Amino acid sequence: MKHLLVTNDFPPKIGGIQSLLWEWWRRLPPDSFAVLTSPHADAADFDAAQPYRIERTREPVLLPHPWMVQRINSMAADFGADFVVLDPALPLGLVGPSLKLPYMVVLHGAEVTVPGRLPGSKQVLGHVLRGAQHIISAGGYPDQEGMHAAGRALPSTVVPPGVDTSRFVPLSVEQRRDARVKFGIKEDAEVVLGISRLVPRKGFDTLIKAVAQLAPHRPKLQLVIASTGRDESRLKKIAEETRAPVSFLGRVDHDDLPRLYGCADIFSMMCRNRWGGLEQEGFGIVFVEAASCGVPQVAGRSGGAAEAVLDGVTGFVLDNPTDVAGLAARLTAILDDDALRLSMSRASRERAETEFDYEVLARRLGNVLKVGQ
Repeated sequence: MKHLLVTNDFPPKIGGIQSLLWEWWRRLPPDSFAVLTSPHADAADFDAAQPYRIERTREPVLLPHPWMVQRINSMAADFGADFVVLDPALPLGLVGPSLKLPYMVVLHGAEVTVPGRLPGSKQVLGHVLRGAQHIISAGGYPDQEGMHAAGRALPSTVVPPGVDTSRFVPLSVEQRRDARVKFGIKEDAEVVLGISRLVPRKGFDTLIKAVAQLAPHRPKLQLVIASTGRDESRLKKIAEETRAPVSFLGRVDHDDLPRLYGCADIFSMMCRNRWGGLEQEGFGIVFVEAASCGVPQVAGRSGGAAEAVLDGVTGFVLDNPTDVAGLAARLTAILDDDALRLSMSRASRERAETEFDYEVLARRLGNVLKVGQ
Protein backbone atom coordinates (compact mmCIF):
# COMPACT_ATOMS: atom_id res chain seq x y z
CA MET A 1 0.00 0.00 0.00
CA LYS A 2 1.03 3.60 -0.61
CA HIS A 3 0.63 6.60 1.65
CA LEU A 4 1.17 10.35 1.84
CA LEU A 5 3.10 11.75 4.81
CA VAL A 6 1.97 15.28 5.71
CA THR A 7 4.13 17.18 8.20
CA ASN A 8 5.66 20.54 9.04
CA ASP A 9 8.77 18.79 10.36
CA PHE A 10 10.94 17.37 7.63
CA PRO A 11 14.56 17.94 6.62
CA PRO A 12 16.46 19.99 5.80
CA LYS A 13 14.88 21.60 8.85
CA ILE A 14 16.94 20.71 11.91
CA GLY A 15 15.38 19.31 15.07
CA GLY A 16 14.49 16.18 16.98
CA ILE A 17 11.20 15.45 15.25
CA GLN A 18 12.68 16.25 11.83
CA SER A 19 15.51 13.78 12.44
CA LEU A 20 13.10 11.16 13.74
CA LEU A 21 10.82 11.31 10.71
CA TRP A 22 13.80 11.33 8.38
CA GLU A 23 15.36 8.26 10.00
CA TRP A 24 12.06 6.38 9.98
CA TRP A 25 10.88 7.18 6.47
CA ARG A 26 14.15 7.14 4.53
CA ARG A 27 14.43 3.42 5.23
CA LEU A 28 11.07 2.63 3.62
CA PRO A 29 10.79 1.74 -0.08
CA PRO A 30 10.83 5.09 -1.93
CA ASP A 31 7.88 4.17 -4.13
CA SER A 32 5.67 3.46 -1.10
CA PHE A 33 5.21 7.05 0.04
CA ALA A 34 5.34 10.72 -0.86
CA VAL A 35 5.82 13.75 1.40
CA LEU A 36 3.90 17.02 1.64
CA THR A 37 5.67 19.50 3.87
CA SER A 38 6.42 23.16 4.50
CA PRO A 39 9.04 25.22 2.61
CA HIS A 40 12.68 25.67 3.59
CA ALA A 41 15.44 27.83 2.14
CA ASP A 42 17.68 24.82 1.46
CA ALA A 43 14.95 22.48 0.28
CA ALA A 44 15.68 22.44 -3.47
CA ASP A 45 18.98 20.55 -3.28
CA PHE A 46 17.74 18.27 -0.50
CA ASP A 47 14.52 17.34 -2.30
CA ALA A 48 16.32 16.69 -5.58
CA ALA A 49 18.64 14.22 -3.85
CA GLN A 50 15.81 12.06 -2.47
CA PRO A 51 14.50 8.99 -4.32
CA TYR A 52 10.90 9.73 -3.29
CA ARG A 53 8.48 12.52 -4.15
CA ILE A 54 8.46 15.66 -2.00
CA GLU A 55 6.16 18.64 -2.48
CA ARG A 56 6.27 21.84 -0.43
CA THR A 57 3.55 24.39 0.13
CA ARG A 58 3.96 28.11 -0.50
CA GLU A 59 2.62 28.86 2.96
CA PRO A 60 5.33 28.78 5.66
CA VAL A 61 3.30 26.51 7.95
CA LEU A 62 0.83 23.73 7.25
CA LEU A 63 -2.34 24.64 9.13
CA PRO A 64 -5.70 22.85 9.42
CA HIS A 65 -7.90 24.86 7.07
CA PRO A 66 -10.05 23.93 4.05
CA TRP A 67 -7.29 24.79 1.59
CA MET A 68 -5.01 22.25 3.28
CA VAL A 69 -7.69 19.57 3.05
CA GLN A 70 -7.96 20.22 -0.70
CA ARG A 71 -4.19 20.16 -1.17
CA ILE A 72 -3.81 16.86 0.69
CA ASN A 73 -6.70 15.25 -1.19
CA SER A 74 -5.28 16.41 -4.52
CA MET A 75 -1.73 15.18 -3.94
CA ALA A 76 -2.91 11.91 -2.40
CA ALA A 77 -5.08 11.21 -5.44
CA ASP A 78 -2.32 12.14 -7.89
CA PHE A 79 0.19 9.88 -6.09
CA GLY A 80 -2.31 7.04 -5.77
CA ALA A 81 -2.11 6.93 -1.98
CA ASP A 82 -4.30 4.50 -0.04
CA PHE A 83 -4.20 6.58 3.14
CA VAL A 84 -2.62 9.68 4.71
CA VAL A 85 -0.24 9.96 7.69
CA LEU A 86 -0.59 13.23 9.61
CA ASP A 87 2.19 14.50 11.86
CA PRO A 88 1.52 15.68 14.51
CA ALA A 89 -1.94 14.97 15.88
CA LEU A 90 -2.45 18.65 16.73
CA PRO A 91 -2.94 20.98 15.11
CA LEU A 92 -2.39 19.40 11.70
CA GLY A 93 -4.32 16.28 12.57
CA LEU A 94 -7.50 18.34 12.69
CA VAL A 95 -7.79 17.94 8.92
CA GLY A 96 -8.01 14.16 9.27
CA PRO A 97 -11.78 13.75 9.64
CA SER A 98 -12.33 15.93 6.53
CA LEU A 99 -10.05 13.95 4.20
CA LYS A 100 -11.34 11.65 1.49
CA LEU A 101 -8.91 8.89 2.51
CA PRO A 102 -8.42 7.09 5.85
CA TYR A 103 -5.74 8.69 7.99
CA MET A 104 -3.18 7.80 10.64
CA VAL A 105 -1.56 10.22 13.08
CA VAL A 106 1.85 10.35 14.74
CA LEU A 107 2.05 11.15 18.47
CA HIS A 108 5.29 12.52 19.92
CA GLY A 109 4.30 13.68 23.41
CA ALA A 110 4.28 17.45 23.88
CA GLU A 111 1.45 18.02 21.41
CA VAL A 112 -0.65 15.49 23.35
CA THR A 113 0.17 16.22 26.99
CA VAL A 114 -1.16 19.76 27.30
CA PRO A 115 -4.20 19.51 24.94
CA GLY A 116 -5.02 16.10 26.38
CA ARG A 117 -5.41 17.56 29.87
CA LEU A 118 -7.44 20.66 29.10
CA PRO A 119 -11.22 20.12 28.71
CA GLY A 120 -11.85 21.88 25.38
CA SER A 121 -8.74 20.79 23.51
CA LYS A 122 -9.00 17.29 24.97
CA GLN A 123 -12.35 16.84 23.21
CA VAL A 124 -10.90 18.04 19.90
CA LEU A 125 -7.84 15.81 20.22
CA GLY A 126 -9.99 12.86 21.20
CA HIS A 127 -12.13 13.34 18.09
CA VAL A 128 -9.03 13.30 15.87
CA LEU A 129 -7.60 10.20 17.55
CA ARG A 130 -10.83 8.21 17.56
CA GLY A 131 -11.26 8.87 13.85
CA ALA A 132 -7.79 7.67 12.94
CA GLN A 133 -7.26 4.31 11.29
CA HIS A 134 -4.13 3.79 13.39
CA ILE A 135 -1.91 5.70 15.83
CA ILE A 136 1.89 5.68 15.52
CA SER A 137 3.24 6.59 18.97
CA ALA A 138 6.85 7.64 19.49
CA GLY A 139 7.01 5.87 22.84
CA GLY A 140 4.76 4.33 25.46
CA TYR A 141 4.23 7.67 27.20
CA PRO A 142 2.58 9.49 24.25
CA ASP A 143 0.67 6.29 23.52
CA GLN A 144 -0.86 6.34 27.02
CA GLU A 145 -1.53 10.08 26.82
CA GLY A 146 -3.33 9.57 23.51
CA MET A 147 -5.60 6.90 24.95
CA HIS A 148 -6.30 9.13 27.93
CA ALA A 149 -7.36 11.94 25.60
CA ALA A 150 -9.47 9.61 23.45
CA GLY A 151 -11.19 8.11 26.46
CA ARG A 152 -10.68 4.56 25.21
CA ALA A 153 -8.15 2.12 23.80
CA LEU A 154 -6.87 2.98 20.34
CA PRO A 155 -5.42 0.91 17.49
CA SER A 156 -1.81 1.93 18.01
CA THR A 157 1.78 0.83 17.58
CA VAL A 158 4.71 2.17 19.57
CA VAL A 159 7.69 3.04 17.39
CA PRO A 160 10.13 4.85 19.69
CA PRO A 161 12.86 7.23 18.62
CA GLY A 162 15.92 5.24 17.69
CA VAL A 163 19.59 5.46 16.93
CA ASP A 164 21.95 4.63 14.10
CA THR A 165 24.00 1.97 15.88
CA SER A 166 26.55 1.93 13.07
CA ARG A 167 27.34 5.58 13.78
CA PHE A 168 26.92 5.82 17.55
CA VAL A 169 29.44 3.19 18.65
CA PRO A 170 31.68 2.59 21.68
CA LEU A 171 35.15 4.08 21.24
CA SER A 172 38.43 2.21 21.51
CA VAL A 173 40.94 3.34 24.15
CA GLU A 174 42.87 5.27 21.53
CA GLN A 175 39.74 6.84 19.99
CA ARG A 176 38.54 7.86 23.43
CA ARG A 177 41.89 9.50 24.20
CA ASP A 178 41.81 11.46 20.94
CA ALA A 179 38.19 12.49 21.49
CA ARG A 180 38.96 13.82 24.94
CA VAL A 181 41.79 15.89 23.54
CA LYS A 182 39.41 17.35 20.95
CA PHE A 183 36.90 18.44 23.60
CA GLY A 184 39.47 19.64 26.13
CA ILE A 185 38.86 16.80 28.59
CA LYS A 186 41.71 15.34 30.63
CA GLU A 187 42.61 11.76 29.79
CA ASP A 188 42.14 10.50 33.36
CA ALA A 189 39.01 12.52 34.18
CA GLU A 190 35.84 10.91 35.51
CA VAL A 191 33.38 12.37 33.04
CA VAL A 192 29.66 12.87 33.54
CA LEU A 193 28.08 14.14 30.33
CA GLY A 194 24.81 15.94 29.70
CA ILE A 195 23.49 16.85 26.25
CA SER A 196 20.16 18.58 25.67
CA ARG A 197 18.56 22.00 25.42
CA LEU A 198 19.33 24.03 28.51
CA VAL A 199 15.79 24.50 29.83
CA PRO A 200 14.51 23.97 33.39
CA ARG A 201 12.74 20.65 32.82
CA LYS A 202 15.99 18.98 31.73
CA GLY A 203 17.23 19.22 35.33
CA PHE A 204 20.82 20.27 34.76
CA ASP A 205 20.68 22.31 37.97
CA THR A 206 20.30 19.09 39.97
CA LEU A 207 23.17 17.51 38.06
CA ILE A 208 25.47 20.46 38.70
CA LYS A 209 24.67 20.41 42.42
CA ALA A 210 25.28 16.66 42.65
CA VAL A 211 28.66 16.97 40.95
CA ALA A 212 29.53 19.88 43.24
CA GLN A 213 28.68 17.67 46.23
CA LEU A 214 31.03 14.93 44.99
CA ALA A 215 33.87 17.10 43.72
CA PRO A 216 35.73 17.60 47.05
CA HIS A 217 36.16 13.83 47.32
CA ARG A 218 36.70 13.17 43.60
CA PRO A 219 39.32 15.58 42.25
CA LYS A 220 39.18 14.00 38.77
CA LEU A 221 35.43 14.44 38.40
CA GLN A 222 34.28 16.66 35.53
CA LEU A 223 30.78 17.49 34.33
CA VAL A 224 30.53 18.31 30.63
CA ILE A 225 27.36 19.99 29.36
CA ALA A 226 26.78 20.43 25.64
CA SER A 227 24.09 22.64 24.10
CA THR A 228 22.56 26.04 24.68
CA GLY A 229 19.24 27.39 25.88
CA ARG A 230 17.40 29.96 27.93
CA ASP A 231 18.55 28.39 31.22
CA GLU A 232 22.24 28.69 30.39
CA SER A 233 23.04 31.82 32.42
CA ARG A 234 21.25 30.45 35.50
CA LEU A 235 23.11 27.14 35.23
CA LYS A 236 26.46 28.87 34.90
CA LYS A 237 25.66 30.91 37.99
CA ILE A 238 24.85 27.74 39.94
CA ALA A 239 28.10 26.17 38.78
CA GLU A 240 30.03 29.23 39.89
CA GLU A 241 28.31 29.46 43.28
CA THR A 242 28.78 25.76 44.05
CA ARG A 243 32.28 25.62 42.55
CA ALA A 244 31.26 22.61 40.53
CA PRO A 245 33.80 21.37 37.95
CA VAL A 246 31.64 22.04 34.90
CA SER A 247 32.61 22.63 31.27
CA PHE A 248 29.95 24.26 29.09
CA LEU A 249 30.76 23.32 25.48
CA GLY A 250 27.85 25.14 23.85
CA ARG A 251 26.32 23.61 20.75
CA VAL A 252 28.29 20.65 19.42
CA ASP A 253 28.13 19.74 15.73
CA HIS A 254 25.89 16.73 15.07
CA ASP A 255 28.75 14.89 13.36
CA ASP A 256 30.84 15.16 16.54
CA LEU A 257 28.20 13.80 18.93
CA PRO A 258 29.25 10.11 18.80
CA ARG A 259 32.78 11.05 19.85
CA LEU A 260 31.50 13.30 22.63
CA TYR A 261 29.33 10.52 24.02
CA GLY A 262 32.34 8.22 23.83
CA CYS A 263 34.29 10.52 26.14
CA ALA A 264 31.87 9.92 28.99
CA ASP A 265 31.85 7.47 31.88
CA ILE A 266 28.21 8.32 32.63
CA PHE A 267 25.50 10.18 30.76
CA SER A 268 22.91 11.98 32.88
CA MET A 269 19.88 14.21 32.47
CA MET A 270 17.56 14.77 35.42
CA CYS A 271 14.45 15.47 33.33
CA ARG A 272 11.43 16.28 35.47
CA ASN A 273 7.74 17.15 35.23
CA ARG A 274 6.73 20.78 35.46
CA TRP A 275 3.45 22.69 35.63
CA GLY A 276 1.55 19.86 37.24
CA GLY A 277 2.67 17.34 34.63
CA LEU A 278 1.79 19.49 31.63
CA GLU A 279 5.48 19.63 30.73
CA GLN A 280 7.24 16.25 30.61
CA GLU A 281 10.01 14.46 28.75
CA GLY A 282 8.59 12.83 25.63
CA PHE A 283 11.19 10.08 25.37
CA GLY A 284 14.78 11.25 25.62
CA ILE A 285 16.66 10.19 22.49
CA VAL A 286 19.91 11.29 24.13
CA PHE A 287 19.70 8.33 26.51
CA VAL A 288 19.48 5.91 23.59
CA GLU A 289 22.38 7.60 21.79
CA ALA A 290 24.48 7.29 24.95
CA ALA A 291 23.44 3.65 25.30
CA SER A 292 24.48 2.91 21.74
CA CYS A 293 27.91 4.30 22.62
CA GLY A 294 28.10 1.95 25.60
CA VAL A 295 27.71 4.69 28.21
CA PRO A 296 25.55 4.01 31.32
CA GLN A 297 22.76 6.53 31.87
CA VAL A 298 21.18 8.17 34.93
CA ALA A 299 17.77 9.75 34.32
CA GLY A 300 14.99 11.46 36.21
CA ARG A 301 11.57 9.83 35.99
CA SER A 302 9.56 12.03 33.64
CA GLY A 303 7.33 11.07 30.74
CA GLY A 304 9.08 8.55 28.53
CA ALA A 305 12.57 8.84 30.02
CA ALA A 306 12.06 5.69 32.06
CA GLU A 307 11.40 3.79 28.82
CA ALA A 308 14.79 4.81 27.47
CA VAL A 309 16.73 3.73 30.59
CA LEU A 310 16.28 0.34 32.28
CA ASP A 311 16.71 0.99 35.99
CA GLY A 312 19.49 -1.14 37.42
CA VAL A 313 20.37 -2.62 34.01
CA THR A 314 21.51 0.12 31.61
CA GLY A 315 21.69 2.76 34.32
CA PHE A 316 19.50 4.26 37.03
CA VAL A 317 16.17 6.12 37.07
CA LEU A 318 15.46 8.45 39.99
CA ASP A 319 11.84 8.74 41.05
CA ASN A 320 12.62 12.19 42.46
CA PRO A 321 14.62 14.03 39.78
CA THR A 322 15.43 16.90 42.15
CA ASP A 323 17.08 14.63 44.75
CA VAL A 324 20.67 15.88 44.70
CA ALA A 325 21.92 13.38 47.27
CA GLY A 326 20.17 10.51 45.48
CA LEU A 327 21.75 11.47 42.19
CA ALA A 328 25.18 11.82 43.79
CA ALA A 329 24.78 8.31 45.22
CA ARG A 330 23.89 6.84 41.80
CA LEU A 331 26.84 8.55 40.12
CA THR A 332 29.14 7.28 42.86
CA ALA A 333 27.82 3.73 42.53
CA ILE A 334 28.70 3.62 38.84
CA LEU A 335 32.04 5.41 39.11
CA ASP A 336 33.24 3.27 42.04
CA ASP A 337 32.25 -0.13 40.63
CA ASP A 338 34.13 -1.09 37.45
CA ALA A 339 32.16 -4.33 37.10
CA LEU A 340 28.82 -2.52 37.36
CA ARG A 341 29.90 0.14 34.89
CA LEU A 342 31.05 -2.51 32.40
CA SER A 343 27.84 -4.52 32.84
CA MET A 344 25.69 -1.44 32.24
CA SER A 345 27.82 -0.47 29.26
CA ARG A 346 27.36 -3.86 27.61
CA ALA A 347 23.65 -4.02 28.41
CA SER A 348 23.18 -0.52 27.00
CA ARG A 349 24.85 -1.34 23.70
CA GLU A 350 22.97 -4.64 23.36
CA ARG A 351 19.62 -2.98 24.00
CA ALA A 352 20.38 -0.20 21.53
CA GLU A 353 21.12 -2.78 18.83
CA THR A 354 18.10 -5.01 19.47
CA GLU A 355 15.39 -2.50 20.44
CA PHE A 356 16.34 0.95 19.17
CA ASP A 357 18.31 0.49 15.98
CA TYR A 358 16.58 2.43 13.22
CA GLU A 359 16.63 -0.55 10.87
CA VAL A 360 14.63 -2.54 13.44
CA LEU A 361 12.20 0.33 13.99
CA ALA A 362 11.77 0.97 10.26
CA ARG A 363 10.63 -2.61 9.78
CA ARG A 364 8.07 -2.13 12.55
CA LEU A 365 6.88 1.09 10.95
CA GLY A 366 6.71 -0.60 7.56
CA ASN A 367 4.40 -3.27 9.00
CA VAL A 368 2.08 -0.58 10.38
CA LEU A 369 2.05 1.25 7.05
CA LYS A 370 1.49 -2.04 5.20
CA VAL A 371 4.46 -1.42 2.94
CA GLY A 372 4.60 -4.00 0.18
CA GLN A 373 1.04 -5.15 0.80
